[in-house]
Amino acid sequence: MNFKSKSTFIANILIGIALILGGIFYAMYNKEVLLTFNSAEKMYNDGYYFTSAASNDTESIYSLAIYDMLDTGYGTDDGKSEVYTVFGDDGLYFLEANPNNAKIKSMVEFFDKYASEEHPDDEPLPVRYLMVEPHTDSTSILSTIADKVDPDSTFRNREEGKLYDDFYISQTSLTKNIAFHLAVTLVLMAIGVGMIIVAFTRKSKNADTYEKLCELDERLRDNINELDNIADYVDKSLGAYVYKNHLILNTKFGFDMFNLNNLVWLYHNITRHKMYAVITVGIDYALQINMFEDGRCREQRVMLTNNKKAEDAVVSLITYIGMNYPNALIGFTPETQQAYREFKQSHR
Repeated sequence: MNFKSKSTFIANILIGIALILGGIFYAMYNKEVLLTFNSAEKMYNDGYYFTSAASNDTESIYSLAIYDMLDTGYGTDDGKSEVYTVFGDDGLYFLEANPNNAKIKSMVEFFDKYASEEHPDDEPLPVRYLMVEPHTDSTSILSTIADKVDPDSTFRNREEGKLYDDFYISQTSLTKNIAFHLAVTLVLMAIGVGMIIVAFTRKSKNADTYEKLCELDERLRDNINELDNIADYVDKSLGAYVYKNHLILNTKFGFDMFNLNNLVWLYHNITRHKMYAVITVGIDYALQINMFEDGRCREQRVMLTNNKKAEDAVVSLITYIGMNYPNALIGFTPETQQAYREFKQSHR
């Protein structure tokens, strides 16, 4: 008899490694977003800057270098949106933003203060950076605003410093994008690491259980196949054995052993996995084994099998244990629930 959980251990290790590598690959695939650290200036320096040539790509986010910023006086009635003209690298753009946003307020105040001060002609213009995304002017409202702020078409007729009124940009952020990509990366890696830890923990527990089995009968050391011949109850399909008052479970989920003299309550759970809430695509059978050991109750749910045809075998195993260990509660009923509740209260 081999440990059936060996293949599960290897599978969990491989899946865990695959998930970790998947998390790393996902992070690398989205590194451009993650490595911006939501900094508009870093994004600009990395080459993701906005120019009029990028105005048609409405699916992208850019960083805009702003050298001046003016409120046009146009906005929504609720005061949550204002239109600003901003001086960028290659022209003037209309920016839609929330005037109550801390960064927008700070930039307006900064440029207003700068404009009110005297500065040498050769002094470089100050610059601030803002993440933006372009939009088409579907309502044609910008041409109206442009007529107000540039009535003589001074800027619109210029090749340099042109005022663009056929599209606008809006303030945005990569916070949600970064949070999402980072969450996906960390979740994948955490699940992968968790599966590897569980696999090694399960392997260690299997080894401990094996040593306890050998202590029960030293003849089984390096010869546990003999259990097939000497056990009082054998069900190879389940990997279930009863020997010397112990329930031994050798399944793909693990190698476990329970002293039936300490059994208080035993019943089985059936979990049906459904597709579209109608079609059963899988069934899991598990044993709920409640013991009283070392002066306290120990409750453990042990996965047994996911063979759809195993119900009769599971019932036979429980029936056998119930017949040979009459002091134990068998099956899940209101009566056994109440009896177990009373047992726990009397054994605190």
